[in-house]
Amino acid sequence: MRGLSSTALFAAVLTGALLGGAPSASALPGPGYLATGFDSDTLVFDGDQVDAWFPRMEQFDATWVRIPASWRTIAPANRPPSFVAANPGDSHYNWSYLDRAVRDAAASNEHVLLMLDSAPSWALGPNPPSSAWPGTWRPSPTAYAAFVRAVALRYSGHFPDPSQPGQSLPLVSHFQAWNEPNLPVTLAPQWTRVGHSWVPASPTIYRGLLNAAYASIKSVQPNAYVLAAGLGPYGDPPGAARMRPVLFLRELLCLHGASLHPERCDAPAHLDAIDMHPYAFTPTIHAFNADDVSVPDLGRLSRVLQAALRTGRALPRGQKSIWVTEVDWSSSPPDSLGIPLAQQARYVALAFYETWLQGVSHTFWYELLDPGGPAGSFTGAGLFFARGLAKPATVAFRFPFVALDDGNGVLTLWGRAPTAGVVTVEVARGGTWGPLTQLRTTRGGVFYARQRIGSHLTLRARLGAIASYPWSS
Repeated sequence: MRGLSSTALFAAVLTGALLGGAPSASALPGPGYLATGFDSDTLVFDGDQVDAWFPRMEQFDATWVRIPASWRTIAPANRPPSFVAANPGDSHYNWSYLDRAVRDAAASNEHVLLMLDSAPSWALGPNPPSSAWPGTWRPSPTAYAAFVRAVALRYSGHFPDPSQPGQSLPLVSHFQAWNEPNLPVTLAPQWTRVGHSWVPASPTIYRGLLNAAYASIKSVQPNAYVLAAGLGPYGDPPGAARMRPVLFLRELLCLHGASLHPERCDAPAHLDAIDMHPYAFTPTIHAFNADDVSVPDLGRLSRVLQAALRTGRALPRGQKSIWVTEVDWSSSPPDSLGIPLAQQARYVALAFYETWLQGVSHTFWYELLDPGGPAGSFTGAGLFFARGLAKPATVAFRFPFVALDDGNGVLTLWGRAPTAGVVTVEVARGGTWGPLTQLRTTRGGVFYARQRIGSHLTLRARLGAIASYPWSS
């Protein structure tokens, strides 16, 4: 073991080093807490899966779940003349899967983020091309506003639960307007042809949907929290297919070019936070194109957001946060194109650290359970195998910990313990674990330090009986 001697390694603990109070949030390079959760995209449509797996989320200290509220699944396929879309009690709506998911999430003490997307055919714009994906072609902001209002009313905490007479459906106060609107599979068209040039179309279409959703939700729940849609991480040249996320955000917020020059904006975007899905080869690799966003590139979005706040193009005024509601790496097994199980566990912790370091306070893993499918298509994205066996990454999810070497023997020690308290950082020595140093967490469980303690070490963090996944520096 290169670095300090074993005597020096254990000195801090053996001499009874004093710990101060919990670190001040202002002294940290990131927030004082990190809320973690799961996207339940494929889970909630199977009632048996929800019953079995939502309680598991709570056991692994996930506090959030993002649940899709699919407009075209809940609304009637054909709009009847008597249909009142803003009425959550209209009999033409089918809320069965969403009621169950929200109810079960609340029973498991999960905070719910409802993601509202995918329009029924009668709410789409005219003349969709055959190439347009279902539910994507120029959705009507007016029709969307009515649906969103129905959702906000149904989960206002006061709407009667049809399956439990005398009780109300749980309160949901966090909503997300649409999903990945910079991708043609969720919103179309992405571009329109003007003369010999392709110009962005989807940001303007999406601004109408976002503002309609924001107004509807706030009219029902004034204190609700509304996220803009999570953005896909990569794009293509103009007119090809996907729009690069930084370009999309600039256009959404009426800012032009890399200089972020303010443009005329008759209806500025209204939102409480933005969201990013920074899928990447590794948690530390940067996206090559300046308008794409990998895990360490969230500052590219922050710059645009701050410019919009300064110029009144992100309303209401006041600071807006950045969330990450989808990130993952598929494991092998079961995905033959995935990464080894130990590497997946390492990437969980490292992604949490990298997003936290950039000011993100909410980071969600894409799948709890392997969804299956062909290799390379999220088939191993879960933290559990399809039959329920836990992967090593579950340990890293519950108690993320990293020990990053700067090359000079100084380690950055960071983690998020399941509860607040004093964390003991332990080192592997002769086949056993021994104490190295102790760190007090914030009230949100975050701990952070930079210490010169040597190189080529295998460390872990422990709080009581719970230990993190080991980290080799």
